[in-house]
Amino acid sequence: MTFQSRRIFKSLATSQNLVRELLQMMMLGELTSPGGQRAWLVSPWISNVVLFDNRAGGFSAVNPEWGAREVRLIEVALYLMARGTRLGVATNFDEHNDVFLGALKVGAEEAGLSDRLQIVRRQHLHVKGILLKRGLLTGSMNLTYRGLELNDETVVYDTATQTIAEARLNFESYGRLDA
Repeated sequence: MTFQSRRIFKSLATSQNLVRELLQMMMLGELTSPGGQRAWLVSPWISNVVLFDNRAGGFSAVNPEWGAREVRLIEVALYLMARGTRLGVATNFDEHNDVFLGALKVGAEEAGLSDRLQIVRRQHLHVKGILLKRGLLTGSMNLTYRGLELNDETVVYDTATQTIAEARLNFESYGRLDA
């Protein structure tokens, strides 16, 4: 029997690394089997957070160019797009997001990947989710340092086909609606 949903309650006292490890496994799964449907990063506030600690070289087999250092969200996003995955990013209009979105746009342009990137800004966006081919992570956590490292958060990882399909329909609708 396989699980379809897992709920994690994260705080400084409990499950501190579970969300980061889950996020790493989700991204590794997508990196090893890219392409297909659009991946989505949906977060009212988003930053260039550290996704992989490669200082010991544990993730060098995935991308040797990363070297022995921390690897951040923008680098992973660009690598996903370079490997064929289309990426959607949905966030709000808060100026906090401008640095991340600007750097991601520039990186995509420099790598010739602009056609694989869709950025959507919505005035009242409060949904949080990471949607990849085989899984959906939703909950209270923004994609920021505070969300990953400091705040008490609840997240749900879901692999049910119907849940993933419903999330995909909703996230794809962001690109079709007026902000």
